[in-house]
Amino acid sequence: MSKIVITAANSQIGSFLAKEYLKEGKELVLLYHNNTQRIKGLQAERYQVDLSDLAAVKAVFDKIEGEIDAVIHCAAIRSEDAMPLSDTDEAVFARVFNGNFYPVYNVLRAVLPRMKSRGFGRIVLFGSEVSKDGLINGSAYAASKAAIANLAKSASRENAKHNVLINTISPGPVFTNLEEDYEGEYLIFRKKYFDDHRLKCASGELITMQEIKLLADIMMSKELRNMCGEEIFLTGGKL
Repeated sequence: MSKIVITAANSQIGSFLAKEYLKEGKELVLLYHNNTQRIKGLQAERYQVDLSDLAAVKAVFDKIEGEIDAVIHCAAIRSEDAMPLSDTDEAVFARVFNGNFYPVYNVLRAVLPRMKSRGFGRIVLFGSEVSKDGLINGSAYAASKAAIANLAKSASRENAKHNVLINTISPGPVFTNLEEDYEGEYLIFRKKYFDDHRLKCASGELITMQEIKLLADIMMSKELRNMCGEEIFLTGGKL
């Protein structure tokens, strides 16, 4: 059976997708960094890996036997300092930008040769609505998400002729348990961002993980041939 690889499988979105696809009988490979509490008990192949280390990422993909139909890259980090660019710390800015962008490069670099050789592959990346609009007090995160979406456009144009499609889901804030992942001033920042979204979008609602899965399902479809390097914004009709 062909496999779906999910990175950051222990994240809230990653673990939700893993559980849903297992219910559907999909064969999964779950990649995680440190923690596994959200994926405990799931019957799936799993590997611990530092996605910022290209050699480590390649080594993990070399361990995966069989065909890889799709990769869903859920890994992301956010800046915990929430301040204007003019006040940012250079090291923190670099950590956030590099920590989001280079894992995408590393995953693509590791899996694309394999998918091209087979003549099939589907890769789902995550951008954000802020790749289009920017993010006050979050410039490193916003810039990294814009870079990811643009990388997908370039890589997809290079690989679509091999039936390897790379597309990006760029949602507004997704309904998750913020207290599980954040604390202090950054938790306050995230809550305000969520509240502002509700006020500014036509639906008045946060994005759901079920909606994320619907888009991922489409992007992974074998019937799909002409969605290449698209960035799909899911924002609730943000005004």
